[in-house]
Amino acid sequence: MNSSFQIGRVMGIPVRLHLTFLAVIPWVAYIFGQVNTQWLGRMYGFGAVEPTSTRWIYSFAFAVLLFVCVGLHELGHSYVARTQGIRIRSITFYPFGGAAAMEEIPRSPRLEIRMSLAGPLISGIVGVALIMANSVAAALLGDAHPLPILLWTLGLMNLILMVFNLIPAFPMDGGRVLRAWFATRMPYVVATRNAASIGKSFSVFLLILAIFSFNLITAIVAAFLYIAASEEEKATVLSVSLEGIRVRDIMSGDVHSILPGMSLKELVDLMFNEKHRGYPVVEDGILKGIVTITDLQRVPDPHRETTTVGDVMTRKIYVIGPDEEASAAMKLMSEHKIRRLPVLQDSTLLGIISREDLVRAIELCSECT
Repeated sequence: MNSSFQIGRVMGIPVRLHLTFLAVIPWVAYIFGQVNTQWLGRMYGFGAVEPTSTRWIYSFAFAVLLFVCVGLHELGHSYVARTQGIRIRSITFYPFGGAAAMEEIPRSPRLEIRMSLAGPLISGIVGVALIMANSVAAALLGDAHPLPILLWTLGLMNLILMVFNLIPAFPMDGGRVLRAWFATRMPYVVATRNAASIGKSFSVFLLILAIFSFNLITAIVAAFLYIAASEEEKATVLSVSLEGIRVRDIMSGDVHSILPGMSLKELVDLMFNEKHRGYPVVEDGILKGIVTITDLQRVPDPHRETTTVGDVMTRKIYVIGPDEEASAAMKLMSEHKIRRLPVLQDSTLLGIISREDLVRAIELCSECT
C-alpha cells in the first residue's frame, strides 16, 4: 500500500500527502484554538476568539494556510532546481514538513546553496507580507478581530519556519548550505557525512531537551530529523558510488526467458532448479511481462498445473536502456518498489539488472566513498 497520495499538481510537479499528514491539520487547528497569548504586543492564537464556532473556523483556516505556506517553501526549492534543468518527481508533505524528490543530487555547491536558501527566502517574504497585512487589518478591524490575529499568527509562523530551517543541521536547509560549504573543501560524500553527523548531533540535543522539558512534540521532531539525516546520507553514498557505471556494465546478460504458456507447476520446478525468483516472459522476441515468485504464490498449489504464466505475470513493466547510469536503475527500483528491471535496446531484451547487481557494484566501488 502506498503511504502517500497525490492531491494535485503545481508547476507540473505532482504534490502528494503522506497518510500521517491527515491528522496534522485538525491537530494544528486544535493547538492554536487553545492558544491565547500576546506576542510583541499582538494577539497570537485563537483561544480568545468568540463565539466558539468562529474560533474553530479561523483555527482550521490557519492550519490549512500554514500547509499552503509550507508548500510555497518547497516550491521555492523546486523552482530554482527546475531553472537549472533538475527534474522534480514530486513534492510530498509529511507531518513535520515537506520534501521535494529530485531526479538528481545538485552537486554544484553554488547551486545547492541557491536551492537551499530559496525556501527560507520564500517563507521570510510571506511572513513579512502577512505581518504588514496584519497592521492594515488591525487598523481597519481592531486588534481583537480574528482576521488580524490570523495574519499575525501565520506571519510569525512563517518567520519561525524560516529561522528553524536555517539552523545548520542537515537535512534542513541550513545543513544543506553547510554541506555545500564542506563540498568546496573535501569530497562530496565526506561533506555529506560531516553535515549529517552535525545534523544527527543536533537531533540528539533536541531529544535531550525534550526529555528534560517533557515535550513529546520536540522528541518526535528530533527523531524525524535524525532518521531523515541518516537516510539522506545513505542515499547520497549509494548514488555517488554508482556514478560513471552504466547498466550494461553490471547487468546479467545471460537471461533465461520463458513463454507465457508455461504452467505454474513447470515454473515452480524451474525456480527450484535454477534458484531464480523471477523471469522475463518473452513471446516471438517481444517482452510480454515479468513473473516473480510473488505472482506464483498468489495461486494455490492445486491450481498451478492448469494456470499459465500468462495468467499471473505482471504486464505493467518498467525497463531501462543499457547505456543509462546504474544510479537511474536504482532510482527506478526504489520509486516503484521493484527488485529487477529488464534491459532493452530497440525492443530487444539484452539482460536483467537486479538490486543484487547494484549492491555488488556499490560494494566493489566502496573505496570511492
